[in-house]
Amino acid sequence: MKAKFFFWIVAGACVIILRCSLFKNETSKTMENTTNTKKTEFENGFACDLNTGKCTTSTNSNDEIESSLSNVKSGNLIYVGDPICSTCLAFSSEIKALKKEFEGELNFQLVLGGLRPYGTEPITNIRDYLLPHFDNLAKMTGLPINNKILYDNSFILDTEPPSRAVVVMRALAPKAENEFYESVQKAFYIDNRNTNYVEAYLDIAEDFGIKKEVFKERFESNEIKELVKSDFEFARKLGVRSFPTVLLESNGQFSVITQGYSKSEVMINKVKSQLYSKPIEN
Repeated sequence: MKAKFFFWIVAGACVIILRCSLFKNETSKTMENTTNTKKTEFENGFACDLNTGKCTTSTNSNDEIESSLSNVKSGNLIYVGDPICSTCLAFSSEIKALKKEFEGELNFQLVLGGLRPYGTEPITNIRDYLLPHFDNLAKMTGLPINNKILYDNSFILDTEPPSRAVVVMRALAPKAENEFYESVQKAFYIDNRNTNYVEAYLDIAEDFGIKKEVFKERFESNEIKELVKSDFEFARKLGVRSFPTVLLESNGQFSVITQGYSKSEVMINKVKSQLYSKPIEN
């Protein structure tokens, strides 16, 4: 009798475990299906993680980046970001401090990663997802972040035009590229400008000494459209899917300095440890 009772207990436990396993598999499939978004040539789906400080087009790891970097030849601190990446704006002071620390010692290269290029979806469709990121950005930076853009049904979330604007500045005034990049970020997050149109950038360009008509002509040119696409493709070649990402190349060797938000002193320490095999003194 006892043996029979024990048998039924074991059998019942096995059924419960099997059902849990099936439920887990079905849930995983459902999540996978619901997170897939319509794609163009580039990924249009993205996710920003408040905990890690990463805005990501798809899952990637340091191993994937290291593998992709094996065929890349450069000699820079490489910063991969996107003008519409909220964490990238919060990261501005940190990346500037890193750049300043190694000025004259390491070259610095900004690569536009393409968080959501060629997007076609109204921003209102993902308003509930983006609201906490706007709030978090305000807390991190102390800037007067404006979320009214999230309620504009006419605004399409496409990060290609603001990235293209940065490439225009790179072509016309290379030394102003990084500062212009930050100005574009603020134009979106503070001024809520419609970054899909060239008019959003004309007065900013003028502040940098570029005539409006010159900037507009270059912005609308096929040459610049191809150049910004090259940036997106280069980021993919590097294996980067998360923004901000900072990479270091030294003596032909590449290493990931950060994926996601990081304080400048942490990055400086890591770069120095890679360059000199000795961390800085605290």
